[in-house]
Amino acid sequence: MDPKLHIIISGEQGQAKTFVISKPVLKKILTTISLVFVISTVAGIGYSIENFNLKDKINHLESDVSTLSTEKKDLKHHVTSLEKKTKAQYGELNQRSQVIDSIFNALDIASPTPNDNLEKPGQNQGGPFTRLSDESLENLILKVDRDIRTIQPLPLGYPVNAKRITSKFGKRIDPLNGQSGFHDGIDFSGKRGSEVRATADGKVVARGRNDTYGWYVRIDHGNDFMTMYAHNKKILVRWGTEVKRGEAIALLGNTGRSTGPHLHYEVRYKNRPIDPAKFININKLVSVNNV
Repeated sequence: MDPKLHIIISGEQGQAKTFVISKPVLKKILTTISLVFVISTVAGIGYSIENFNLKDKINHLESDVSTLSTEKKDLKHHVTSLEKKTKAQYGELNQRSQVIDSIFNALDIASPTPNDNLEKPGQNQGGPFTRLSDESLENLILKVDRDIRTIQPLPLGYPVNAKRITSKFGKRIDPLNGQSGFHDGIDFSGKRGSEVRATADGKVVARGRNDTYGWYVRIDHGNDFMTMYAHNKKILVRWGTEVKRGEAIALLGNTGRSTGPHLHYEVRYKNRPIDPAKFININKLVSVNNV
């Protein structure tokens, strides 16, 4: 016998309706409702998890955007700083270039051309062609670099702190015999023992003592320039020594053919004496140690 359930529904006016459902059918209905509830619950949990993951991703993206925004600001600030630094460097280079041009004009020396240091084309050469940049800053850097290499061997400035000249370059009355003669350099009076300094980078190619120059030292600066420092009390550098501009090489004295403590200073180009005055007067244009 199939057990049945009687479900009576009564209305407000006393009318009643009766539904008869067998227990197996009711069981199926309840099972279906339970499955629907479970599926809905699982789907709700899955949706909640997915929603949480999406929110987490959104938070990470917002954090990344904030980080990128900060990095963008920092990069912009860095670029601005570099632009200011570049402008400052350009101004400094331009000023230095003008000073060097003034030195060339004062010495009547032609500034090197851009092609002076370029390798000449020839056989057994090749490779890709890359055009030189036309940027003004790069061109200015190259120009100053060429100019500095040209100026480096030039004997510029004073060889001693005592700057009183007692005898100039050229014709003069000899201080010892009173006869007309020619003076190959410039004489600076000074205190005995004062430091005598090289006026350019170079190499000591001669040092010693004789009756004319007393203790002397000769420096070869390259590019056919040479300087002589004579009548010293003592020589501080040895033969073959590489010296730098401004380096002490001797002590001022009164040796050799001399009437008192002084430095006899010569500048020679291709072994011919030239007037050191215009090289010395460069100090009026620029401090040579800053070129």
